[in-house]
Amino acid sequence: MDSALLLLGQSLSLSAKVVAFGMLAYVYLKYQRVPALYWSLSWLSASLSILSDMLGNLYLLSLAEAFWAAFLFYGVIELLKENCILAEEFKIVSIAPVIISIYTIFLGNFGYSSDWFVILGLPYAFSSLFIFFSGILLLYTRKTYNSNALYLGIILSIHGIHKLDYPLLRHTGWFSPIGFTLGAVLTVLSACLMVKFAFTEKFIKFEKPSVELHFKPGVMIITSQEYLRVKETLKDVPVLAFVRNLEVPETWKRFFITNTTEHDAISPTNLGKMAEMASRYFKEAHEKGFEGVVLIDCPEYLKTYNGFDALVKFLASLKDFAIFYGGVLILVMEKNAWEEKELRLLESSIV
Repeated sequence: MDSALLLLGQSLSLSAKVVAFGMLAYVYLKYQRVPALYWSLSWLSASLSILSDMLGNLYLLSLAEAFWAAFLFYGVIELLKENCILAEEFKIVSIAPVIISIYTIFLGNFGYSSDWFVILGLPYAFSSLFIFFSGILLLYTRKTYNSNALYLGIILSIHGIHKLDYPLLRHTGWFSPIGFTLGAVLTVLSACLMVKFAFTEKFIKFEKPSVELHFKPGVMIITSQEYLRVKETLKDVPVLAFVRNLEVPETWKRFFITNTTEHDAISPTNLGKMAEMASRYFKEAHEKGFEGVVLIDCPEYLKTYNGFDALVKFLASLKDFAIFYGGVLILVMEKNAWEEKELRLLESSIV
């Protein structure tokens, strides 16, 4: 392959990766979106991969590819965790490419193997698989992020599959121009689509609202009639809502409380997940300088599935989160659906 063409392609690929790193880092610094932080680090690692290849340093190339895949995968898992699709514990899996890379570097440095496939081919292929699976997992967020998640997920998956051919066809002369061109195109597409994804309104969902709220931190209990007015007041606020009635403003991040397995659905018995989400939301809102609002329109429904005592403990913990982070918990309740004793205990515990 012509060395001038190779250098030009490497320069263009490096430029795309550096720009993607800068744009995603900006999203993190401005909006504190954690997935954007790890994606920016993934493109920084990808930039180091290009430089390592240009320098001919196999060990650094292996490690840079591993961190590229690891940061990308970690950012995707963080996004899935936010949308309650995967648990936080899956993050530990992202370290696997780095472990494989360090292990093969150890083998090469201490003379256990000088084989190119062991030193670079194997860890490179393993890292490529993680890029592929990052794309596949992103597809699970398409109900929230629509075509942005669909296109980015598909391109990342294809990119990962293409990178898998590197250990097999790297030294095949006829394939080099094809593989090089395809890789450069997929790199630019991946970078552009990820930057576009990160700048969508739905991704930057916890931006400080334009309206000023003046709620007293703690708990508010309102009726269904008052709820209509509250919806209008909070229509421009990124409320975290656990609801049975799905007719809420588009700016709200709502989760349907049901026993079905639909996306954005939470089981009424999974109070722990709701508490964890509320805690994280209140914290993020506080860090961005506005009052977080968590709303539950179905405490009676939750009582049916969990019992009164469990519900009181759950609501008391949410009250503590709200007070600690200067937010408010809004409960939509119909008092005639509660026993008088229950109402007294509930109000004494959370109001």
